[in-house]
Amino acid sequence: MSRTVTIIIGSPSKGSNTHILAGEAQKGLEAIGVGSRVFFLNDMDIKGCQSCLSCKVKNTVECAVKDDMQLIYQAMEASDGILVATPIYFGYVTAQAKMWLDRMFPYLGSKEVVKEGVRTDLTGLMPGRKRAGFIFTQNQPDPGLFIDDIRKFMDKVSLVGFEAGGYLLATDLARGMKPMVTENEACMRAAYDLGKKYFE
Repeated sequence: MSRTVTIIIGSPSKGSNTHILAGEAQKGLEAIGVGSRVFFLNDMDIKGCQSCLSCKVKNTVECAVKDDMQLIYQAMEASDGILVATPIYFGYVTAQAKMWLDRMFPYLGSKEVVKEGVRTDLTGLMPGRKRAGFIFTQNQPDPGLFIDDIRKFMDKVSLVGFEAGGYLLATDLARGMKPMVTENEACMRAAYDLGKKYFE
């Protein structure tokens, strides 16, 4: 059975730097024989988490909200990993990417043990402990400016059962205001290598 990676794009703009880098990572996946399925969140009918707690009450990973997120759930469970690509807006991931993360709540185990004021055993319920890779783009040239929040986002993805690791942070990008990432050979290669090497 062939391997696949689910690609989740949080940019609201097609043809954006984020979209382009996700495409390069997809080429890297193809180079090692890994298929992919792309979800462009901005084109999908997805609601935010409704805080109904149905998944916790019923002790299930099935979300009570029936919308296009169901397609992503199915793809993620069937794939060997995910790649999340999002620009940084106002110091954090886009609203589209944050909504996707909120809707991952069914995969967060409900059992919590607090020891010395710290929750110690939040359990991820995504089957298979799949890898999660990330592509982030930002207008600001300083790669350290939002890195703490970027790492927190990746950590939260790992909480639901992914092995969050490989990532690319591409800086100093703003379509229409600065040169496109296609003019940055090193960055394009890094995105390709993320797909080819991290998921091999």
